[in-house]
Order: sequence, then C-alpha cells, then structure tokens
Amino acid sequence: MSAAGDDYHRVDLHQIHTGVALPFDTFDASGKLLLRKGHVIHSDDQLARLLERGLYRDPQEVAESLGREAANKRGYVPPQGHKQCALAQLADIQRALEQWLMADDMPQAPLALLSLARMLQQTCELDPDASLASIQMVAEGRYSVRRMVHSAVLAELLLAQWGMSFEERTTVVAAALTMNLCVLDLQDTLSEQPTPPTEQQREQLRQHPQAAVEKLRARGVNDAQWLDAVAQHHERLDGSGYPKGLLGEATSLAAQVIGLADRYGAMATGRSYRPSALPNLVLKSIFSDKDKTVDARLVSLLVKTVGVYPPGSVVVLANGDTAVVVKRTQQANCPVVKVVRTQRAQVLEDPRKRLTSEAPFGIDRIIPRSQLNFPLDPHRLWDEGIVLNP
Repeated sequence: MSAAGDDYHRVDLHQIHTGVALPFDTFDASGKLLLRKGHVIHSDDQLARLLERGLYRDPQEVAESLGREAANKRGYVPPQGHKQCALAQLADIQRALEQWLMADDMPQAPLALLSLARMLQQTCELDPDASLASIQMVAEGRYSVRRMVHSAVLAELLLAQWGMSFEERTTVVAAALTMNLCVLDLQDTLSEQPTPPTEQQREQLRQHPQAAVEKLRARGVNDAQWLDAVAQHHERLDGSGYPKGLLGEATSLAAQVIGLADRYGAMATGRSYRPSALPNLVLKSIFSDKDKTVDARLVSLLVKTVGVYPPGSVVVLANGDTAVVVKRTQQANCPVVKVVRTQRAQVLEDPRKRLTSEAPFGIDRIIPRSQLNFPLDPHRLWDEGIVLNP
C-alpha cells in the first residue's frame, strides 16, 4: 500500500468531533488502519494528538462522498440528519471558537483555528444570505466571541466579492476570529456597561491588537498575513487609528476589510450605552467616511455585498405586513422577504415568502427589530438547510 500522503486525503478538524462517532475509517501516514468508522474520540487532547500525528481517509470513500454531494446538487434530498441551517452551523463554530480561545494552552491553535475558518467559509458559500443575516438575527452566546464570528462572516463575503482566492481568505477569516483575543472579558463588560468606556478601558482597547499578536505567536501562529491583519485592524487611512497610527496603504487590505467588518457589526448590534442602528443608517455612516478612514472601494464593496436591505432586516411592506429580508436579489432594493406579521397584527407561525419586486409587497420602510414585540425564530426563516462535506 502506498503512503497515505501520496493518495489518501488528510482529515481536517472540522470533519471529526469529540463525543461524536467517526463518519469514516481513518488511517495513518503509511496507510495503516487506525480507527474504524463509528469510533468515538472522547477528549480534545486525544483529538489534537491524532491530528498532529496525521489522520487520513481512503480516497475511494472520499470519491463516494463527492458522488453523494453531486447527487444532492441534482435534486437528491439527503436524510434530515445530514442537513443543518447555516445559522446553526455558525452557532457550532462560535461554540468551538470559544472553547479554543478559553483553553489555557490553546493546543494545535493554528490547525484548529484554520479549520474553523474553513468551516465558516464553506457555510458562507453554501448560504451567504443566512450567514449575513446572523449579524442582525443572532444574539446568543458570548458577546465578544459572537462579534468576531460576525466580523469573520462579513470579511469572508467581502473578500470573495473582491476576488481573493479561498486559500488566501482562510487566513484573513482566522484573523477575524482571533483579533480580539486579549479583550474578550472587556468586550463582554462593555456590552452591558451603561456608560462609554473609561480612559483605562480605552487604553486597554488601544493595546489589544499587539497583545493579541504576541499571544498568537506564543500559540504557534506565524502566518504574516494573519498576524498583520490582527495588528492593524483598528488602523485607519487618515492615521487616526491605533496602535501605530498608520497612514494609507501602510495598512494591509486584509486588516482594512476586517476593520470595516468589525465596524459594521459594532454599529449593527450596538451596546448598552449605544443602541444598534438600522442597517441603512450604518451604511450611510460608513459611506460618509469613504476615502477618509476607509477606502472608497471597500465601502462600495460593502454596499454591494450587504445590499440596500441586508438579510435579517425587518421591514414593513406596502400592504402593511411586517417581514424579514431573507435573500438578496440582483435588484438591490427588491429582496426576497418572509412575512412574520400581517397588517392585522396576526403573527405567522409559518412565515410567507414574498417578492418585493411585486407592487403589493414593495418595501415601505425598515424598522428596528425591537418593534416586533414577539419572539422570532430565525431557523423558520432560513429552514432549507445546507449540506456540509462529511
């Protein structure tokens, strides 16, 4: 048998999980069977050691998986257990990210974080609208970690529109997932604090990019694009940023994109002392700064990517119904929506899909989500599900 590295496919972190039965047989680098399908890995340390040693999949089994995926695209509907809403997948990523960030030694940090980044990229590719909606619709989990996931989603979508390759984007997404590594507790505090940051808190914020870089280096991250993006994500074109006050193109594209995504997310979600802004007002505010603190090309790209009515926006239609934007279209001002409350104030258990390009359902105005006054399950809005690579 040839060495696994010659023909076999190396297993990545997102393909196996602790406490979950292996979905395939695994082999070592020489092609020797290590773990049978159905085996359960019970600890993160064991998983890290196995991945470091090298786990591989049989190429025939991989080919069969790809064949099943092709069948899915031709209309085959897999068992329900194989489908998951993109929002649920992002929640899994958020939980895994928090687990890794909270670990004292962050074992296999580069491998783990790059795997999470690739999983997030795949989720965005399979359902970009639901992924984008998560920024406005998802409020579960730790605030500081959630914000990094949301920034990573928007950075991924922006750079995909820019034309950057999947592989290059992976390290940028990993940077977005780790940029606030050293201020997690502070960000959680500020999200609940009824007053703006104190001077001491501001100083901690000014120092956190470089502190994060040092911590990442200590955990084995040595990718220059990753580290530069973390170090520079609060720099601004006019030199008003921090920690170094870099001017113009001295700040990398990756850092500018992450910074823009972070700013959009911060304004869209708000804090206790600063309520969230409507998406159209967020875009207006950022647009007013084009070519000052942010590159005008990136601002245009942001508007193109999120749309006039970003997925997750709550809108009132011409007929008085209240709906949530679920999908962008080629007509930026005519997205697909799902009605969640009728003009007669009836809350719909099963939201109704509407095309806002049709006159009765045109968008009259956008409103804060708080005006709904009833709980809203995002999974009912994006319920088609996505099929991830096994």
